[in-house]
Amino acid sequence: MKVLAIESSCDDTSISIVNGDKNIEFLETINHRKFHKDHGGVIPEMAARQHLEILDLLGKSIKKINFSNISAIAATFGPGLIGGLIVGTSFAKGLSISKNIKLIPINHLQAHLLSPRLVSNIKFPYLCLLVSGGNTALVLVKSSNEFITLGSTIDDSAGECFDKVAKGLGLGYPGGPEIEKLALKGNNNKIKLPMPLTKKPNCDFSFSGLKTSALDFIRKNKKTKMFLKDFSASFQYTISKLFKIKILNSLAQLKKDKIIINDFSICGGVAANKYLNTELRKFIANQELNFHQVPLSLCTDNAAMIGWNAIEIMKARKIKLNNYNVRPTPNILIHEHF
Repeated sequence: MKVLAIESSCDDTSISIVNGDKNIEFLETINHRKFHKDHGGVIPEMAARQHLEILDLLGKSIKKINFSNISAIAATFGPGLIGGLIVGTSFAKGLSISKNIKLIPINHLQAHLLSPRLVSNIKFPYLCLLVSGGNTALVLVKSSNEFITLGSTIDDSAGECFDKVAKGLGLGYPGGPEIEKLALKGNNNKIKLPMPLTKKPNCDFSFSGLKTSALDFIRKNKKTKMFLKDFSASFQYTISKLFKIKILNSLAQLKKDKIIINDFSICGGVAANKYLNTELRKFIANQELNFHQVPLSLCTDNAAMIGWNAIEIMKARKIKLNNYNVRPTPNILIHEHF
């Protein structure tokens, strides 16, 4: 069982070949960051054009593939930026038709949630914290086909909060890595920041108030080197405390529902933050759960997770030869399938 996968939901163009033995035979990901950094965020039209140009370049690698060994072609059909989704899905459909190989449309969020199983011996059901530029949610992954959202953000995502605060500090895009570097030499307890929605024992997140308060505090202070370090450290510390509180709430909910889990993982772009990973690893160990870390190369958007999701789908159910009538869906939800 071998899948050729394509990912083009935001500002990463990626192609991969993954097999059923959890081997990533090929993975090439090209980031568009240099085209968007001057704007402080992703420009959708620019991203779509970059996907088109990069896929044309990656087409040279595709020509070398022996398609007689490919079981299916998978692509991200949503959620994401509509321009990039159209480029990637159209490319995948064209390949599928020309090679007469089945096409599997993939929910990008489900691919993130299943990505720990590509690199770890993690068993269903497990709890996963999905943190990316567009999403923040605590999800019970019951199977490769069943995802129960225990709580999600009611406004901004953690990744967006990182990027907007970094921009307010005068740092580059994306904001997460820049804040993480500065925080290494800062004081975690120097600045007290609000933690919205933590007084209620639910699993939902809110980052809008934290973002607004952080930006207001930044405007009222001089951006000295020490201030940047202390603020970055305090901001990261606040985010980690928010995560811990909500994870505890989710574990309490699972216990109430008599659902037993042994494993926890964090996935998505923000999962690349080493400080957050270290803090959560210690915290999860205290909850007597196994912590599974997705490697950096699979935290951000990549085609390997798309290919693995397709393999999980093929193992669980039959797939039609073609899905050419399926359209890209920018706002598809975590639990929804194509």
